[in-house]
Amino acid sequence: MKGLYLKLSLIILLVGILACSSDDSSNEPGLSVNFKTVTSSFSTNSQSALFNRQATSGSFIFNEGFITLTAMEFEAESENDIESVEFELEGTIVIDFATGIPSPDIRNITIPAGTYEEVSVELEILDENDDPSVVLIGTYSSPEGNVLPVRFEFNSGETFEVEREGTIVFTENQSAIAQITFDPSIWFAEVTDDMMADANQLDGVIVISETQNSEIFDIVADGLDLATELEIEN
Repeated sequence: MKGLYLKLSLIILLVGILACSSDDSSNEPGLSVNFKTVTSSFSTNSQSALFNRQATSGSFIFNEGFITLTAMEFEAESENDIESVEFELEGTIVIDFATGIPSPDIRNITIPAGTYEEVSVELEILDENDDPSVVLIGTYSSPEGNVLPVRFEFNSGETFEVEREGTIVFTENQSAIAQITFDPSIWFAEVTDDMMADANQLDGVIVISETQNSEIFDIVADGLDLATELEIEN
């Protein structure tokens, strides 16, 4: 596994912060980058419900799996672009989908106090071998009540960027949270019960990947761009 390291731009930034600090850099605001994974049940896109309000739809629930990143870039720009903070983490970062906890832990960031107009986080999914970089494990419950195990596999070097625009003020000794949400209900928003009824099974499991149930996979993959959300709380 590659070791996690900070790029030179971050090292220079930190040296600048320390050099400009008169007493103790511990007064700098702390930003905690948290990953929230939505593991609650959600309904399928039931086309029949459009014509029959009494029709019930199936549902998905994903409560296991992982998301493997190869890089994460954080950037914040102050008012009138007077000051900017930018750094990049590179290396294998595995987020446990059940808990949202990354390994290694990359959640704590120190940034200069100030007023910022835009904060963005860019995530790059690992794509260095044939192993899937995103795996979700759960179940699909059909409208008839049948429960089938589901495994979603995604392997592509996609890059996703989430932004938070608007004035954000970070003061000394302040703790803030940047929460990045992964919500599979958005990924699967266009998957219908009819599609799942026609899905092939592999040893009793509905595998959704580039080679298994590829029609459903393409729909879910298209929804990945909408899968992340950034919120700042302070």
